Amino acid sequence: MLMEEETCLDCKRPTIMVVDHSSGDTICSECGLVLEAHIIEYSQEWRTFASDDNHGDRDPNRVDDISTLFCAHNQVKNHEEDLIKQAFEEIQRMTDALDLDIVINSRACEIVSKYDGHANTKLHRGKKLNAICAASVSTACRELQLSRTLKEIAEVANGVDKKDIWKESLVIKRVLESHQTSVSASQAIINTGELVRRFCSKLDISQREIMAIREAVEKAENFDIRRNPKSVLAAIIFMISHISQTNRKPIREIGIVAEVVENTIKNSVKDMYPYALKIIPNWYACESDIIKRLDGVITSWDSAKISV
Repeated sequence: MLMEEETCLDCKRPTIMVVDHSSGDTICSECGLVLEAHIIEYSQEWRTFASDDNHGDRDPNRVDDISTLFCAHNQVKNHEEDLIKQAFEEIQRMTDALDLDIVINSRACEIVSKYDGHANTKLHRGKKLNAICAASVSTACRELQLSRTLKEIAEVANGVDKKDIWKESLVIKRVLESHQTSVSASQAIINTGELVRRFCSKLDISQREIMAIREAVEKAENFDIRRNPKSVLAAIIFMISHISQTNRKPIREIGIVAEVVENTIKNSVKDMYPYALKIIPNWYACESDIIKRLDGVITSWDSAKISV
């Protein structure tokens, strides 16, 4: 009980007012009148529950424990939100550096969110976060058929190499599959048509030759040419260019732009030579010119190999 000195409104005498916390009543000690009933106690509750259900180990400070857990939960939640925010900012930086539009940015952010929300994968600070962001951008580009090579993405990924990006891309693929978002084979392969535009632009190839290259690339898909898309494209660019009398491109220059070594281009040309008359448009060159010029260059390569 708490005792306070006040004046009783009933007996009109200064008296001690007794506050009974068990009932919440304020009582005059002189006349016994209940002056105020059921007052609210604003002080902290320290009641224990040791007697309830015979659990003698109940903690009277349970409210503090819950508060501590709540704070810890908030700290974890804030940490996760900070990582997601950091990942989104990193994706924005990468897509800006690669001159990619907002559609790629949005899809890459969506992929990162699914990665972080998956039961077996979580975001982490540092180099691994950069690798995940780079792989998300790469995956988004493939899905939306906007080609960017791993080398191009690695160059803007702050110290992450192509191997790390490829590794995280495989993880992302499994995550997306678990979300029942299957990535088709056509999406997983670099879109050769878009590469034609970029490679030909860098090589300053004429519009007429670009049309011939595009048509040849489409026709090449009908044959069993066991080379990756970039090797096939590099070989077609060389063949179309070499047939030209005015705008031939050195194989070394084509290799640098296409990121394919010279010997691979040469071997790809040899593999595709048997199909050359069916691949190269007849409006671009007649059969005799195709045979004469390609046969001549392949013979010169073989002769150089023998002399060495």
